[in-house]
Order: sequence, then C-alpha cells, then structure tokens
Amino acid sequence: MSKKTTSGRRVLGIISVFLTIIVIIGVVFYGSLPESYSYRVGSVAESDIYAPRTFVDNYETERQAVIAKGLVPAVFIRSDDISDENIDKVNDFFSLAEQERSIFSIRGISENDAATELSVNVKQTLSCDIAPEDLMVFFGMSYSSFRYIKDKAVTMAELIMIEDLDNEALASEIASQVDSFKQSSPSYSTYADAIGIVLNSVMQPNSVFDEKATEDSTNNAYLAVINDPVIVSKGSKIVSSGEVITEHIYSNLVDLELIRSSAFNVVLLLRVAAYIAVIAFGLFVFSRGFGGSFTSSPRVLFMMIVTYIIPVAASIYLSELSGRFCIVLFFTVLCSTYLGTFAGFVLSVSQLLVVWPMYSFDLEVLFINIIAVVVCSTIAGRRHKVSSSATLILIPTFASLLAAVSYGFLTGHTRDEFINSTIFALVSTITSLVAAIGIMPIYELISNTASPVKLIALSQPGQQLLKRLFLEASGTYSHSMMVANLSDSAAEAIGADALLCKVASYYHDIGKLENPEYFTENQHDGINPHDSLPIMKSVEIITAHPENGIKLGRKEHLPQAILDIIDEHHGTTYPGYFYNKALNEAKAKGLEEPSIENFRYRGHIPSSRESAIVMLADTTEAAVRSMNLHDPKSAEDLMRKLVKAKIEQDQLINSGLSFDDIEKVILAFKQVYAGLFHERIKYPDANKNSKS
Repeated sequence: MSKKTTSGRRVLGIISVFLTIIVIIGVVFYGSLPESYSYRVGSVAESDIYAPRTFVDNYETERQAVIAKGLVPAVFIRSDDISDENIDKVNDFFSLAEQERSIFSIRGISENDAATELSVNVKQTLSCDIAPEDLMVFFGMSYSSFRYIKDKAVTMAELIMIEDLDNEALASEIASQVDSFKQSSPSYSTYADAIGIVLNSVMQPNSVFDEKATEDSTNNAYLAVINDPVIVSKGSKIVSSGEVITEHIYSNLVDLELIRSSAFNVVLLLRVAAYIAVIAFGLFVFSRGFGGSFTSSPRVLFMMIVTYIIPVAASIYLSELSGRFCIVLFFTVLCSTYLGTFAGFVLSVSQLLVVWPMYSFDLEVLFINIIAVVVCSTIAGRRHKVSSSATLILIPTFASLLAAVSYGFLTGHTRDEFINSTIFALVSTITSLVAAIGIMPIYELISNTASPVKLIALSQPGQQLLKRLFLEASGTYSHSMMVANLSDSAAEAIGADALLCKVASYYHDIGKLENPEYFTENQHDGINPHDSLPIMKSVEIITAHPENGIKLGRKEHLPQAILDIIDEHHGTTYPGYFYNKALNEAKAKGLEEPSIENFRYRGHIPSSRESAIVMLADTTEAAVRSMNLHDPKSAEDLMRKLVKAKIEQDQLINSGLSFDDIEKVILAFKQVYAGLFHERIKYPDANKNSKS
C-alpha cells in the first residue's frame, strides 16, 4: 500500500470521525432536551410532572435558610468595662458606708438618721436607690464585722462578674452567692440579706449586644442550610394534574429546564459538547494504542460509524418508551466480531456513556448494560471459535437479567419496579442481539473483513479455491496445509489471531493456480519447465504468484486481511535459486552482475503479526521440505537461520513481532515438527511370517 493511499485513508478517517462526533453531539443534545411546558405562576397543570433527574430545590432551600437566619438569637458578650465598673461600685458603696459610720460615731446621731444620709449619698454618688431601713444593719455591726462583710461582698462581686450575665442571670448568680455565704459563714448569716440587697442595687448586667457576632451567627445559619440544600430525587412528583402552579413549583420547573423557551438552549449544547469531547478524547487515546485499526479500511470505519450511531439515535425514542430500554449490545456484537473483544468492550462502554444522558444518568441502566457488554463482547470477540447464535443470545440475556435482579435486590426495588426492570432488560438484550445477528450478513458484504464467521466458512474444504488448489496444484495444497498447522501453532503461542493465520495459510499461494507446474512442489517425473525458459522469464512467473493471488482473491471476495497476507507472505525478498543461477551465468559470460532488484517479489513487507507468522511458516515449510530433514534439531537450526535472514533483510520491521515473539514462534514450529518426526513402531512383515 503506497504512502499516498495510506495518507488519504488517514485523512478520510479523521474527517469521518470528526463528522461523527458532530452528529453524535447533535443527537445527544436533541435526546437530552427535556419535555417542556408553557406554564406560568397561576396556571393549572394539565398532567402530572415528575422530576426527570435529581435536583436541588433552590426555592425551598432559600426559604428554609431565611427561616434559620431569623431564628438565630442575638449574641451578647461579657463587657470587661461594665464588670470592672460593677466591682468598683461595690467598693464605692462600702467606702461611703464606712465614711458614714465614722460620722455616725462622732456626731452621735441615730442609726435611722445615719442610714437615711447614707441612702441619699448612695443615690447621688452611685445612682442607685437603697431604702434606709435596708442600710441600718451596717451601723449596728462591729468594725471587724463591717470589714469582713465588705471583703466578702467585693469577693462575691468579682466572682459574679467573671460570667457573662443578663438581668435574670445576674439576679440568680447573686442569690446563689448569698446562699453560699450563709452556708459558709453561719455566724454572719444575719448580714447576708443586706449584702444581697446591695449587690442587686449596685451591680448591672455585664452582658452587651455584639452586632458583628450576631451578624456572623445569622450568616452562618443561612449558609449552613444553603450548603446542605433540599434535594429532590429523580422521579419525585413536582406537580399533580389539576394543581395550581405556585411560585415554588414554577421555580422547580425552571431549575429542571421544563419551562418552554423560544431561545436556543446554548448552555445545554455546551454541556453535551464538553461531555462528548471527553469521551472522544478517551477513544482517541485508545485508538492510538490499538494500532489504528479503525481507519485502516474505509469500509470497516464506515461500518463501525453507522453501527455506533444507530443505537445512539434510537435511544432518543427508546428512552421515552422506558428509562431502561437500551440497545447498546447491537453495536457490541458487531464491533467485537470484527475488531475483537477488547475493542468491542471499550467502544461499547463509550457508546453507553454517550447515550447515558438520554437516560437521565440512571445508574441501573449503566450497571445492567456494562455487565451485558462484558459478557457479550467476550463471546462475540472470540477468534478461535465461532459461537452459535443461540449462545450469543442466551448467555448475554441471562447476564443482563441477573444484573437487573441483583441491582433491584440491592437497592430495594418495589415489586412493580422489579418487574419493569427485568422485563426491559430481557427485551433490550434480545432486541439488540437478534437485530445484530440478523444484519451481520449485510455487514459481511460491506466490510469485507475477516470475521470469525467468514473465516470458518472459508476454511471448509468445499470452498471453490481450495477445491481447485487440491485438484490443480496438489503439492501446493499439501504445502499450504502444513503452513496452516505451523501458523496456527505459532499464533496461539504469541496470542495472535490463530484463526486468521490458519485460514490465510490455506489461501496464501492461490496465485500458483495460474501456472502450477512451474512450482517444484507440483512437478512430477523430474520434469521442470524452467529448464527451457530464460532465467528472467522464470523469475517473472515465480514472483508473480502473490499478485496473481490477490487478483484471484478479489475475484472470489476474500477478506482484505487475507489479501494482505497473500501480498506480504514473500515481502520484498527474492528467489535465491534463480538469482544465483543468473549470477553464475553472468560470471561465466563475463557480463556485469545482474541487479538484485530485478529479482525481488513485488509485494510489501508484513504489516501485522499474523502476516509475519505466515511468512516465516511458509519459508520454514518450503526449506524443511526441500532439505528433506527428519529430526527436530536439524529443523530448528534451519529455522533460526531462515528467521535471522528475514530479520537481516528488514522483512519484519513493520510486523509488530518482538524478539520474544520470534523465539516463541520458532519453538512452536519446532513442536509441530517434533510431532511429524517422531519414530514409529515397525510392524512385522505379514507375508514373511506366513506359511507357504
């Protein structure tokens, strides 16, 4: 294949993939558009409306947040200034009382008059009212008792002011301190009530309103509700038929994008484009590692694109019938059949992710179909054998049913949900698989790929080309059967496509049908037509058989993979016998040495592991046959020389074979020949032992 052709196919592939992405974005966008309504606040709902997805009820969340904010009480904090002022006022009271006691003792006035004067001074100095009769007790006690009471009162004040106290708490704390004083100092308990009166009169609450703390507290309460919003689950009823559309309901319909708008939904389109772009990027990375098989054949690429789009487009309508009616297995069967299990699984999962938005990101749909895809891709992608249609339908169907049952059991489905889930798992799987199997012959015709079904059909002895090969070139037929055995064993050893190698080996030399008698394996009685032909004519006949094989293969509609192996099984090597013969003839005549380029096969070097395996098997079989070897050791030595020659001639550089693979191939060949060369039991001559 020329570089120009390869480049053209690559460009065509890139353009096709790009257009496919555009189409898929459009399909998913259209399929993801929710059903919309032209309701307004005050309208009457004509039908029940359910949430198509889980969403945040912003209206209710905001309402509850405002309520939570309003319920937050004002924040008060302890004032150091007021606390110190209260303690100072207690000290000031006792200073006034002590001063009045001194005047009382000097002037010799009555206790009542002294108490009255103290009451007036306290009111003027400390701005608090204490009745004279409540103050008389301070003039009837001894000096030492007064000093003790003063110290106790100040200490109580200091203890009380440690806390943050409002009016009620202050009175309670004073009462507590007074009671404690009565219990700890029973001999002074007669003065306890007086201390309580003074403290209640002189001291003020030390708790003050903190505006900033209150604002922060209300904001925190608001944000706490906002950060833990009201969630409405998918499937919840938003409005019932006949119900009036309130502002709350309307807000929910807007959030769910269910209110019809004349404007194009650019936001949703951008979301879908970003979502599909991420999936496309993942597939791009995968395709690079997969080896570019998607774009190697335009027909295969076109087939894969069409098959990929069909379930995506169908999901627009199937998702409306049921949120569990998904047919991704249609693509899984076809993709795994033509590209293998791994590619089928990866591409099918990507397709499942593509249609997932149209199923409202339902986890049950994802779970059931991933299980079904794993099973289906494994069965459909097996290259060593072809599964019957019944197997391909029954096993994935059982897997999807089992997945649906287990998911429903785990999540606690109701009976109706359980029945609905299992029925649609059954319907989806069977519909997908039957459609895929039914359409497969059309895809066989379009793609011309080497699917297991087609390879098995081509391997049957009744195939026209194989019958011709057996009848017209029996030596080549025997050679091809042996090459098939070698190729099959080697492909199994390295994990290549053994079925393709085996069937391609059957057909690799069909070009010899043009002139079968010119190839040694078909010659009899020692007659060699090349003896009467010029060397270059012989070379032309010999080196033309790959090209003749391609022409014949195309006429018989052989898959492209087999045609490639027919073209590449000799690579760009040359028939050494005729080149050496021409070289000796030129020397004998004193002529210039012939150019080796004139003797080369006009094919291409192997471009796949399978093609390289057939090349090595073909070379090995021909050499072992011509050398007439009969022991594995000699055969192995010859194989290694032949493989080394192919490596030195750069025939394997594009094959993808590693040195480890090559070693495994040689050992596989050796094992096949070991079975052929084993010693057999010598049976006695029946005639010799018979009686005359």
